[in-house]
Amino acid sequence: MEIQGELFTNRYVNQRNPKLSIREQPSYRVASTPGACTLTELLSVIIGGADPRTTAINLQEKFGTIQKISQAHVQELMTVKGISNSTALKLKASMELGRKILEPTENKKLIDSPEDAAEILNPYLLNRPQEYLMVILLDTRNKLIDVVEIYHGSLNAQMVRIAEVFRPAIQQNANGIIVAHNHPSGDPQPSSEDCTLTRALIQTGKTLDIEVLDHVVIGSVGHFVSMKERGLAF
Repeated sequence: MEIQGELFTNRYVNQRNPKLSIREQPSYRVASTPGACTLTELLSVIIGGADPRTTAINLQEKFGTIQKISQAHVQELMTVKGISNSTALKLKASMELGRKILEPTENKKLIDSPEDAAEILNPYLLNRPQEYLMVILLDTRNKLIDVVEIYHGSLNAQMVRIAEVFRPAIQQNANGIIVAHNHPSGDPQPSSEDCTLTRALIQTGKTLDIEVLDHVVIGSVGHFVSMKERGLAF
């Protein structure tokens, strides 16, 4: 895409770095070749202000990776020099938009394997600083009805109310559910408490005639465990 200099200068460049030509400005590169932009360039455009590149570099030096930046709270982001409350909110909003792009569409998707479930769950559970408990609701043909957050915080079997896990399934007339949660450490290996919770859920599911099809634990990108495949609690 070609952007003429005068138009670009007036409409796209905000607080340009005078050391860079127009075509080297992050705003120009995002407008013309967004896929080729570096993380620093992308962050610079979101941050804006007098010296966005320096602020973007400071941000990366503090948190290390885009995953850690996405996990940071607004108050943590504001500890970086150059990031105000409004800038921190823009960063958080940008990260959440990225997650929502990956969320399932309205078309019912067939969940036929743990890999299918993990693909659905990743936008909700990857790079979260706390544990999140989710359920995937499925119809009689294992097609997706909904994905519902049940709880987030410090997750253990004693704190989870079994009735709350099944409430969305009852309300939406689901035939079965896939339970899922994340491990913020990135290690998806199920714990003994995960097994205890899963056994309780399976037993309740039998009583309610709502089958617990699996319990998927999400770790870091590309790493997850199907407890059913492992024979844990099933």
